[in-house]
Amino acid sequence: MKLLIDGRAVTAEGTPTLLEVARANGIFVPALCEHPALEPYAACRLCLVEVKGRKGFVPACSTRAEDGQEVMTATAEIQALRKGILELILAEHPHACLICAEKPSCDDLKSTIRKTGEVTGCVLCPANGRCELQRVVEAMGLGLVPFPSHRRPGEVRRDDPFIDRDNSLCILCGRCVRVCQEIRGASVLTFVSRGSETVIGTALDRRLLDSACQFCGACVDVCPTGSLMDRGGRYDRPAEAGTKAVCALCGQGCRLNAGIREGRIAGTSPDMDGPVNRGQACVKGRFLVGPALSHPRRLLKPLVRENGSLREAGWEEALDLAAKRLAAFAAGEVAVSASAQSSCEDLFVLQRFAAEVLRAPAVAGPWTGSAAAGLRDLGRTAGRALPLNFRMTDIDHARTIVVIGEDLPVTQPIVGLHVHRAASMGAEVIKVDAGKRALGLVSRLDRSKPAVILFGPSLVGGADGPARLAALEAAAAATGGRIIALDREANVRGGLAIAEAFPTLPASTGARALYLAGPHPKLKPGEAELVIVQGSYGDEISALADIVFPEATSFEAEGTFVNVEGRIQVSRPAVAPPGEARPGWRILQDLAGRLGAKGFGYGSEADVRAALAEAAPAFDAAALAASNEGPAFLAEGPAGAAAFAGRDAGRGRGRARVAAPLDPDDYKGLSLVLENKSLKLVRGRRCPRS
Repeated sequence: MKLLIDGRAVTAEGTPTLLEVARANGIFVPALCEHPALEPYAACRLCLVEVKGRKGFVPACSTRAEDGQEVMTATAEIQALRKGILELILAEHPHACLICAEKPSCDDLKSTIRKTGEVTGCVLCPANGRCELQRVVEAMGLGLVPFPSHRRPGEVRRDDPFIDRDNSLCILCGRCVRVCQEIRGASVLTFVSRGSETVIGTALDRRLLDSACQFCGACVDVCPTGSLMDRGGRYDRPAEAGTKAVCALCGQGCRLNAGIREGRIAGTSPDMDGPVNRGQACVKGRFLVGPALSHPRRLLKPLVRENGSLREAGWEEALDLAAKRLAAFAAGEVAVSASAQSSCEDLFVLQRFAAEVLRAPAVAGPWTGSAAAGLRDLGRTAGRALPLNFRMTDIDHARTIVVIGEDLPVTQPIVGLHVHRAASMGAEVIKVDAGKRALGLVSRLDRSKPAVILFGPSLVGGADGPARLAALEAAAAATGGRIIALDREANVRGGLAIAEAFPTLPASTGARALYLAGPHPKLKPGEAELVIVQGSYGDEISALADIVFPEATSFEAEGTFVNVEGRIQVSRPAVAPPGEARPGWRILQDLAGRLGAKGFGYGSEADVRAALAEAAPAFDAAALAASNEGPAFLAEGPAGAAAFAGRDAGRGRGRARVAAPLDPDDYKGLSLVLENKSLKLVRGRRCPRS
């Protein structure tokens, strides 16, 4: 369509609003209640424009563009009207700094005085420099507020985990209320009272903690002022730089914006352009990345056991000692475990190291007993294709959604948003436990209402797990539905696909040594002759190890991750590893070289990815993911037993075999719920462990 805005010819496609068209063409129209993720609201009225042929003024944020329209956005009458509206907004907001002629000097000279109980101006505000109200006032050139200043009632609320609330800074745009209702489906925040006493609050003025809040931080992210703030960064200086990273704290694969200050992650927020999360996150990705990376239990230097205790050592000494000790063991005598929170590069080199250097039985990992492995095995047994890949947007169009054994806000937070979206459009949502009750659903599925059945690893556990899964899949197929496997860790799909590229070696009579690069059942002193731990955090396992290698986390090294959809994403390092920690693949490469292995001379992560794609054709799209040219998914093979490496491919054997961790708040051996007081309060409502 073609239209005129302020006499300028512009074009648009689809059904955009006038505000969207104006902004796309660099035409400034102020708006404070509008947000691209939310439905038009037209509350602040700052975006009023004039459309030829219509009486009065219309809000640009909620008026659709039409072919042939003539729009005026900056006439004298409109500017005067906007100025009056903005003056009324500022009458109930601390505005001394906003209209002060000396504000530039304050910005230069008073950058360290934010720690105050009451915000009376911009230099005391935690949102100074990133406040949308500041930008609108500056753009409109407002220099005077002719009304007496009125402070909204209520003190700063600091009685909740993670989030502070200051109603004196609120402009009643309603963004927080709307995002909590429209997108998150929690409906925790609402408008309280009426008239000049209106504030944003909760039912019965309860804490967020007592109001079913998920502490996803979405309200903080859409707030245009400093009314809702991340307590952890409230008084910090702004970040010096920023970058993007894929979050590995669960299986969703959210892309985050990481603020960097003094070489550390100062805070994270969801990326609006993240292909999975689209500007949304969960409590862990939003608030806990920085604290996890700087946790005091981080392993910073290699450790070797001497005279019964661990001491720090250089890399050369630790690697030489590990190679010497490992060389003393025969094939099958070293058991290896891996983490599904490690990158595909780390997992691929670990699998090669185990198979070619140690000649160990299959590497044990959480993909053993995973939901994806259960669905894969069901397809092999039935001799037909059961796709594991899906897109979360597929859930939006389902008319019946069955959730089995999963607490979606905790284990699958972004999937949960799509379930809410489908429910808001009329879908029926059925939640059941993973036991025998799940089998009672067969009679409730209807071909006229296409069903999506979502299940996690708890469904496939136990002797009757495969039978339960088979019955549900058959019911879904008979009614034109779809069954979707949801695993909880960042790279279960990637680990499963990599494991299938390696043969399962005969099981040994018993492992004499352990190489632990992932979770392991509780280790007893003297259980193995040699224990080597490759990890990021010190724990009870590393305390019993003979050699400890400090490994970089996923936020500190480049790596590929495959989320629950089967989506391949390459994450770049946000910060450098602390101390002397190294990427896992580099540790293994250096160790393999000392053991005389050939073909481990990778020069970079890109070299490892190329070797991975050659060994495992499912990763053919990894290069596409690395180039960010478009969505990339694991390639799925044809149906039938001949298409697979064997039912036991990728299954660990012997003492290193583990099942999928039950705690969704573990990250590489660090229990976030036990180590973080605020998360412990949040999970305490539903997590017995806390």
